[in-house]
Amino acid sequence: MPRSPSNTRDMFHTANDILQPTQARERSRQHFLVPIERHGQKWVDLWEGGEFLPWDKGMANPALVDLLKQQKESPIFVAHDFKSGTKTALVPGCGRGYDVLLLARYGYHAVGVDISAKAIDNAKEWIDNEIKRLRAAGEPLPTGRIDLISGDFFKDDWVAKIGINVNGGFDVIYDYAFLVSLNPILRTKVAARMHQLLAPGKGVLIALEYPLFRPFETGGPPYGISSRDYDRLFGGRFLKALHYMPKRTHKVGEGSDMVSVWVKRYFYRASKF
Repeated sequence: MPRSPSNTRDMFHTANDILQPTQARERSRQHFLVPIERHGQKWVDLWEGGEFLPWDKGMANPALVDLLKQQKESPIFVAHDFKSGTKTALVPGCGRGYDVLLLARYGYHAVGVDISAKAIDNAKEWIDNEIKRLRAAGEPLPTGRIDLISGDFFKDDWVAKIGINVNGGFDVIYDYAFLVSLNPILRTKVAARMHQLLAPGKGVLIALEYPLFRPFETGGPPYGISSRDYDRLFGGRFLKALHYMPKRTHKVGEGSDMVSVWVKRYFYRASKF
C-alpha cells in the first residue's frame, strides 16, 4: 500500500517535472553545482533538511512488485537457495527503505545502504511503522531479515559490519535511480562495484532503467540514460536474462521505463557494445 512521502511540494511527479524548467528541477541542479567530491555530502544535506526529496514516491516501484511475483515461474527470483539458504538482496541508495521492506516480504535477507544516516533513521522508523500496520491489518509480514546501514556504497566498512563478503556476498542487487543519481563519470565504477558484490555465476542485478526519456545533455540528477548505456556498462560482466517494458511503474516513468535483469558471469569479458 502506498504511504505518503514526507514531501509533496517540488516533487518529480511526471516526466515534465524533470524535462521542463520547473522549480524542483532548477533547485536540484543548483544544489549539485559543486565538485563531484562533495556530491555525497550534498545528498546527506538533502536528507538532513528533509523538505526537498523530489524522488521520494512513498512506496516501492510497482514494476518491482510485479517482477517479484514471478518467483514461482522464474527460479532466479526465488529468495531461497537449496544449498546456501536465504538469498541476500542489496538496495543501494535505499532512502526510506520501501524496496528493502518489499524484498524482505518476499523472503530475502534485505540490506539497504544509504550514504545518509538520516535516511537510514527514516527507513528504520518507516519500516517499523509499516510492519505494525501490516500486523494490525492481518497482512503478510516480512519473513526475511532486514539490515539498514549508513555507508558509502564504494567502501567496504558497511559490508563488513553486516558480516557479508564484499567479493560476491550478495545474490541480488536492485537498482532504481541510484546509478542515475550519480554523475555519469562514475557509472563504470558503479558497474564494477556491483560486479564485485554479486555472487559469480548466479548473482542477479535487477535494473529499472530510468529516466530513459531524459536527454543526456540536460544534466541531472537524475541524469539521462539509455538502454544501450546499460548494455555498455553491464554487457561484458553480466548476461542479460530479461529486458521488457513493465505494465506498471511510477507515473514519472510511465511509457518509457524498462526493466533489465542481468546474471553475473563467472568470468569477465570485454563488452561487445
